[in-house]
This record gives sequence, structure tokens and C-alpha cells, in this order.
Amino acid sequence: MQMYIPYQLRVKLQQIDPILDPQWQQDLSLLLASTPEHLHPKIEDEYLKPKNIHWNYLSQLFEFKGHIGLHELHSYIQHSGLLQLAQKIRATFQHLKKYQTDVQIADYLETITYEINSLELQDQKDIQAQQLLKNAFLYDAALSIKQTNFSVTPNFRGLTADQVRCFIFEIFIKSEILGSWFAHILPSEYAQQELPIFQDYFSHEQHVRDFEIIRTSAYYFIIGSSWDSRVSSYSIRRFLTEENFGVVNKFYISGLVLDPKQIEVADYFENFKQQMGKMIGLQRQMNPHIVDLMESLHYYNQHHLRQKIMQMLEIRGFSVDHLINEHLKEIEKDLCVYILEPFQNGLKNSIQQPDELEFCFLNIRRLMSELLHSFEIFSQEPAIQFNPRARQFKYRLIAYLNLLKQRRAYIFVQFEDQDHYQHHLNLVTTPLEQLRDQVNGAIEQCRFLQQQLRQLERAAKQSANTTFLKRLMSKSQNNSNKINELKTSLIEVHHRCYLEIIRIQKHFSQHSLYLESKNLISSDDPKVRHYAFADGENGITRLPLLLQLPENRDNFNLQSIALVLNQDVVHSAKHWVID
Repeated sequence: MQMYIPYQLRVKLQQIDPILDPQWQQDLSLLLASTPEHLHPKIEDEYLKPKNIHWNYLSQLFEFKGHIGLHELHSYIQHSGLLQLAQKIRATFQHLKKYQTDVQIADYLETITYEINSLELQDQKDIQAQQLLKNAFLYDAALSIKQTNFSVTPNFRGLTADQVRCFIFEIFIKSEILGSWFAHILPSEYAQQELPIFQDYFSHEQHVRDFEIIRTSAYYFIIGSSWDSRVSSYSIRRFLTEENFGVVNKFYISGLVLDPKQIEVADYFENFKQQMGKMIGLQRQMNPHIVDLMESLHYYNQHHLRQKIMQMLEIRGFSVDHLINEHLKEIEKDLCVYILEPFQNGLKNSIQQPDELEFCFLNIRRLMSELLHSFEIFSQEPAIQFNPRARQFKYRLIAYLNLLKQRRAYIFVQFEDQDHYQHHLNLVTTPLEQLRDQVNGAIEQCRFLQQQLRQLERAAKQSANTTFLKRLMSKSQNNSNKINELKTSLIEVHHRCYLEIIRIQKHFSQHSLYLESKNLISSDDPKVRHYAFADGENGITRLPLLLQLPENRDNFNLQSIALVLNQDVVHSAKHWVID
């Protein structure tokens, strides 16, 4: 009997939100009705109770018992800076109640959310407290906005107050709360959707436009991706903006609303397609070499790589962990050799105009999203779920996908000359070289100190076997002090190296990620933090380097970090061996 919750179900459970979703009880009931009953207690314990959702045996309904508001945070947070910020934010609610336009509300929500997200915290308990503060603010704000009748800025799309409110609650706020768990409909899932428009129209549009489709309680939102990694694709201000070019009916939009109840109404679909044309897409004929390349990469991913991931479910034997680890190495090798390296060669040698760069970005992002989705599904099998290498592989896929977006301006660009290209390569190699130099230098220092320490400890041992008079005349006390000093120096070397790794990541933050801080992975183990650094040629041809640091620097293992870094050097210096 299957006792784990499948990935697709976990995603759907994460989307349930009693404050933001008007139909959450109905959605939850339908979800549980299609789920095996033996999983219900596990779902209740792991997903519903943490959201403060409980079953009422009298009414036979799920009930929401409330959220942690800003006024309660002093009972959950010890960080003085976060508590002071919470007090400041709470004082601003008097202004929120007076706002009467969608733009005012958007500015208010995004300004404060940005201020919270901009806090650079390192300790995981502080990062969790930061997320708790953000959740408390957004939920308090949502409850206030529910009571607000605001006007909508005149717009060509005919957006209504209900649609804007839905976007605020179920797109912007929910995406900020859920982070990487926030769900959109993948292109591979279009065939499963009830509306024919997904297969008949959106499948084609995916080839010429970069967008996501998000289903909410009442509408589908079609959201174009943001070129600027600092601006969320789910920004309210960005969604509301219509950039007019000074010509009648000539404007650019980043998002659309599709009302499934109106799709059969005369002219509705035609008007929708006209508005879709206002989203920036590919304007020129693509170089056939680039089109053929991307089609071949999608084909390999669909028919070979994803099939290889499925083969992990068939692994059996006493040494199952070893076999899974070897299989993961094969998957990574095939990903690099047959997808990432050809993709980089195409970018470097076949690009002729900017639209082809956009085409490459949206295709490789879609491919890696599909790959990650496939791995997420199968990584829930018990043999894979608890395998450390499989978990790290998933984190590296997540990091690669996010670094693609974050480093978009460094990858998808036409280089002026070899020097310009080399400069971009150095942005990836420099932090890795600094990490290796720092760690290897710390190891050398430790070896020197340990050598001195062993000599003194041998001398102290020999001194213990001499006569009392000789010991009295010796410098045993001095040796004891030196031994303590050397042990202290060893600890200090470890601590400095630990802090230097963090400093390097911060300095090269455009080319690296602190995964927990970005809310890209859940903090299942609060004692460990994960740092990912772009790797391979221009950060494309290899999955990111992943470093795991203990939350407590006293537990920092210098040798394990050195092993990861030096293995990466070996792999980077040689080509994959093709069977």
C-alpha cells in the first residue's frame, strides 16, 4: 500500500489557502474525494494542520482556525530587527485602509514585500522568521483588501476589480507565500486540460512567446516572464501596466485574463487572441539550425532522459543506494552531453539575431522545467526520496533553472568579440577559483598546525615518562599552552574558511544562490544550508556546484567541501566518457 503522498498531490495541497481562495473548502473536498482514504490522516497531519485547517465532526466540514498576524509575531520571533520591522509595517495599515485605486494597493504591497525580501539573513531560524513576517503581513493585508472597494485604472484589456483582486490574492500574494511550490500549468500538461484552447492555441503560442498559465478559482492568468530578474513575473504593478507607444491601439502588456465562462461567447476568443498579440513575442523567422537544435533537445529530453529517470523505479538489490547514485551520474552525464553542451554550442555558433536568443531561453527554460517536474514526481518513491544524492541532484536542477533566469542577461546575449565572451566566462570561473583557493589554503594551514600539534603532543607524552626532577626543569607548562593555542588556531582557520565561503557567495550573488534564503527549497533540515554556484562554460554546460554548510560553524567539515570542489575540477578538466 502506497504510504507517501505523490508529488502532483502535494503541489495541489500546497495551493489550498483559506484566506486567499474563496472556494478552498470545495477544492479541498474534491481533492480528498479523489485521494485514497489511507492517505487522509497523513495529508491532515502534514499539510492541513500546518495551515491551521481542521475537520469539524459536527458540521462535517473543514474549518480554518486563523493565521498568525503581525500583532502575534513577538511570540514566535526573537530577531529584534524583524520585530521592529513588524511594528513599522503594522503602523502602515492605517494608510492601506484609505487607498482607493489598484495602483496604490499594488505600490503598498510590493514596496513592503520588497523591504522584507531585501533583508539579508544567514541563520535558518532567522530566514524562517523572515518568511513568517512576510506571511503575516500579506495575510493581514489580504483581509484588509477584502473589505476595500478600489477602482481599476482604465485599460485596454477591460480588467475588472474582481480580476485584479483575484490576481493580487491568488497570483502575487500566493506566489510570495509558496515560493517554489507556487504552481503553473506546464506545457506537457496542456493535453490534460479541459479547455480545447490549451491544445488548439496555447501549444502553438508557446513556440513564439514566453509565458506561464496559472489557474485560479475563477480565471486563467497568462503571464509573460520578466526580463529583469529583480522584477517578479507576478508583480501587480507589472500586470497592471500597459506600455503605450504613442499610437492608437499600439501598446505592450505582460499579462492577460482568460475567463472560462466567457470563452463560448461570440467574439470573446478573437478579442483574447488580439490581446495576446500585444504580448511581446518572436517577430522574425528563426534560423532553421536553431529551430532544429531545440526540437532535437526536446525530443531527447522527452524520449530518452525522462525515460532514464523512470528507470530508477526499477532499481532493486541490496546496494540500492549505490545503484541509484550510479544511475544519477548517468542521468547527469546524458543531460550535459546531449542537451546542455549542444545547447551552448548552438548559442555560441548559430545565433544570428536577438529573437533567436529569446527563442533559446524560453525553450531551454521549458525543457529544464519539464525535466525537474519529472524528477520531482519520481523522487517521491521511498528508495529515492531518502537518498542524499537524489536530493542534491534535485536541488541542483532547481538551482540551474533559477540561475538561467537570474543570469539571463549574461547568457542570452550576442557577444561583441572573444574578450567580451571571456569576461562572461570569468564571472562563472572566478568564484569557483576563489572557493578552491580559500578551501585548499585552509587545508594547508590546518596540515601545518596539525603537524606542529602532533610534535608537541609527542613531546608532552615523552615528558610524562621522565623523572620528576627533569619534568620540573622542562617546559611542559609552556608546551601545554602552545598545544591549546594551536587547537584554537585550528578552530579559527575553520571558522574563517566558513565565513569566506559565505562572503564569496554574497559577492557573486548574481551567479550563485543561497537556496533557503530564496525560498527555493523547504528547510527540512534546519541544521544545513545549501549554496549553488553556476558551473561549466558560461554556467550552461554543467549543473551548478552545490555546497552544503552546517548551520553551526563548529560542525564545518573542511575536507568534505574540498572533496566537492576538487571533484568539480576533475570533472571540468575532462570530457564525459561516452559509452
